[in-house]
Amino acid sequence: MKQSVKTITKKDFSLFVNTLIKDATYDVVGVVAKGKRFIFDTLFSADDLQLQYDVTILPPKKYFLPQTESLLKFSLEKPFEEKETLNDTPRIIIGVHPYDIIALEQTDRHYLDSQQDNFYKKRRESTMIIGVDIQNVSERSFAASMKTNVTDTGFDLLLTDIGNAYAVTIGSEKGNKLLKKYATVNDASNADLKKIKTVRDAVIKKYKQKVKIDKKDWSALLVGNYHHAIWEEHADVCMECSSCTMVCPTCFCYDVKENVSLTLKDGTRTRTWDGCMLKDFTKVGSGEVFRDEVKERYRHRFFRKGNYLPERYGFVACVGCGRCGSACLPDIADPCNLINELAHFDSQENTGRFFITEENEMLEKGTIHVPRSATIKKITPFNELDTLFEIELDDKKPLGHKPGQFVEVSVFGYGEAPFGISNPPGNTPVFEIMVRQVGNVTKKLCSLKPGDKVGIRGPLGNGFNVQSFEGKTLLFTSGGTGMVPMRSLINHVLDPKLRDKFKEVIILYGAKRPKEITFMPDVEQWKKIHDVQCELTVDRCEPNECWGGCTGLITTLFPKIKADKLDSKNTIAVVIGPPVMYKFVIKCLQTLGIPDDNIYVSLERRMKCGVAKCGHCQMNGVYVCKEGPVFNYGKLKQLPEAFE
Repeated sequence: MKQSVKTITKKDFSLFVNTLIKDATYDVVGVVAKGKRFIFDTLFSADDLQLQYDVTILPPKKYFLPQTESLLKFSLEKPFEEKETLNDTPRIIIGVHPYDIIALEQTDRHYLDSQQDNFYKKRRESTMIIGVDIQNVSERSFAASMKTNVTDTGFDLLLTDIGNAYAVTIGSEKGNKLLKKYATVNDASNADLKKIKTVRDAVIKKYKQKVKIDKKDWSALLVGNYHHAIWEEHADVCMECSSCTMVCPTCFCYDVKENVSLTLKDGTRTRTWDGCMLKDFTKVGSGEVFRDEVKERYRHRFFRKGNYLPERYGFVACVGCGRCGSACLPDIADPCNLINELAHFDSQENTGRFFITEENEMLEKGTIHVPRSATIKKITPFNELDTLFEIELDDKKPLGHKPGQFVEVSVFGYGEAPFGISNPPGNTPVFEIMVRQVGNVTKKLCSLKPGDKVGIRGPLGNGFNVQSFEGKTLLFTSGGTGMVPMRSLINHVLDPKLRDKFKEVIILYGAKRPKEITFMPDVEQWKKIHDVQCELTVDRCEPNECWGGCTGLITTLFPKIKADKLDSKNTIAVVIGPPVMYKFVIKCLQTLGIPDDNIYVSLERRMKCGVAKCGHCQMNGVYVCKEGPVFNYGKLKQLPEAFE
């Protein structure tokens, strides 16, 4: 709607607020004093409202992404019973500064994309924002430099203190109706409108902090200094507390945990704030931390704000509120200070070098963390660590996966974990996953029996575009549990109905020990197929183990390929395995003359939400659960965090 401006006397505004509180239709929240500082809290009287504040300790994001919230309730007594939980009362938040309004609009872009988060969406729809123009500026704020000190969007009503009254800019029809129902207002005069501009201009002079580089140039500056010594210098004094991310209005990463009641009969799946500065943020089930060093996490935080999200969404994810600078004891978190330190160094024009664009259709829109019921049909132990599960979706709808995609499997009371799908695509609700006992979820899964229930989300992620492989020689290299998703792809291309669409198939498979080789019946079958070369190796063989095959790392199998007969330019190579193997295998492939754009890899990261929301799997500017786990190496090699 076209914005109009009204005025309301301060006395009538207090009456307006008190009427809203008394009416009890809404939970009325506003800025109140907490000692010498300010917070957003429930209002009990208009007298408590502090609209002249400089900055609140926490941003209003806590009302849309609560620090702790229940996503669903589950029963541990019934086979599979869960219920999504969201019972928030409609809310009005009074006194939101423009920079926090803009931060909420940025969060909207992340949580209300094609894969909407129902929890966030419903809170946004049931909340009204009454903003207020800044009157006093925090010592650490640099909002004027970020052009976030004023806003024309994102609010239902916006207040400007013009002396004895507030000018009220109407930003939505909901805001207009609220005024008509609860307030006494007048049309703003031309003099009132001039006062709005005068007030805003006067506040600009109060900013002590100023960024030397325009925010549109942050991305180029950061990319040009990815390997600068500043990251390590500052990280040396970092306390790894993640206070900077917790108080930030544009940090919206989270973790999901299971909480079981004291009766052990039921529990809740809860979402909590999380931060990329914490060491375990990228820790996977096997124990590996993909951003282990403090300097890597410190750098990631700034790149996320100034390069990764700008490339993805088009905005710098910093609004200049100054909260992080105030919260950081070593004083290294302030983006204003860091950008100013880098300002006299070189920039790089290719700002998109750490970002990969992959179109990936989201099949389960709005169902984040709420799984479908499924039944375990068959369990086949392979060794003391690995067990194959055959699972059927209870709604009998086909899973509809592509080779390379994954599912999130829930065991209520223990949690949720990602698993590669091991069987080829088919029009069936039955699928297979391999479970290796390395954590709480996997250990509990392996204690279940046929007939037990689990929860399933998926298929998720970006799989292999098998059609693009047609007419090519295919070279599959797999190590360890990498054979789980690789088996899906191999059996798909070796399907008799599809086999003539591909040329020769070469399979190289390595395991640590003979007993850790999985899918041996499949391997024996592959060896019998015409134009299929299948080679195996193990890292080592104990004296008591029977093994007559090759012993050595996976790279020892490459000499077995008849390189003189390999049409390398017309060969597609697929590599799936532990991270340590990739750089060595890729070097072998390059030695064979296979172009980088013909090489595809599947990566493991902590894919928690599976829909690019929680942030745990982020690798430079890429969400592995969305743009991956399957990547073209020609694109992926430009990402430093892919193989570090």
